[in-house]
Amino acid sequence: MDLQGTPPTGPRPYLDTPAIVNLYDAPGAQYRVGVGLVQGSPMRAELVEWKGVDRTPIHPRYQDPGAATLILTVRDLTPILARVKKSATPIVTTGGEPVRLNDSKAIMLRDPDGFYVELIQPGSPPATPAGNLLSVSFAFTVSDTERMMKVFRDALGFQPQPSAFQSDKPRLALMGLPRAELRRTTALVPGTTFQIEFLEFNGIDRRPVHSRPRDPGSPLLRLLVRDLDSALKATASAGLTVAYHEAQPVTLVNPNGGLRAAITAAPDNLFIQLLQQLPKPPAQ
Repeated sequence: MDLQGTPPTGPRPYLDTPAIVNLYDAPGAQYRVGVGLVQGSPMRAELVEWKGVDRTPIHPRYQDPGAATLILTVRDLTPILARVKKSATPIVTTGGEPVRLNDSKAIMLRDPDGFYVELIQPGSPPATPAGNLLSVSFAFTVSDTERMMKVFRDALGFQPQPSAFQSDKPRLALMGLPRAELRRTTALVPGTTFQIEFLEFNGIDRRPVHSRPRDPGSPLLRLLVRDLDSALKATASAGLTVAYHEAQPVTLVNPNGGLRAAITAAPDNLFIQLLQQLPKPPAQ
């Protein structure tokens, strides 16, 4: 991925911006951020590391409600798999090799903090964009699809495409769960091409996870909204509350106007960060 803001020398510095510290309810802590982009994608992957505050890592299994997956569509799996095997990155997929999904092939990995990374190579990759990474999307394991739809469909206005439970053997082998049943619901973030998948499993034991946004492995989905107050009112109607900073949004000011932000706690340990862009102040 294209890593933004990489220092020319030395490690990334730690910061202590009060609004960010309050947003994550981490008083006295410091943080640093790494941002990975895929050209042309509306999503970016942001990695946040904290120090100076207690942290409890979580490592859910793929079927456990709360497991999160970054899905990367690539032009060619071969060079990535060579690096994966050289680095001894854990491979989740049954048999340790890519599986066929219709005309595509895919493999599932697990990163050091317990996130999952699905790599999928389509049978006929598009000519653009340039480079090996083509697109990115997000998947999340839930305990009850309909309960999560009350958040994303009813409160946030997503248009989900649900399915029934089925034994999709190639996809379950990809996930390392050959004996389970899977219910897979997809939805685009309104107004974008960014896809989210909600995965619910049956016929296999599941253990929910519980964490705070600062804990390693905590999944946080960031959504840009037109009106933060309206979005918070809608999510409150679905039972969500602002998770931290005295249940109030925070404001981050910059020369371009800044942002208002709040982190809400959705079912199954999914944190949803809602952001509203503030207008640029008039020139003095």
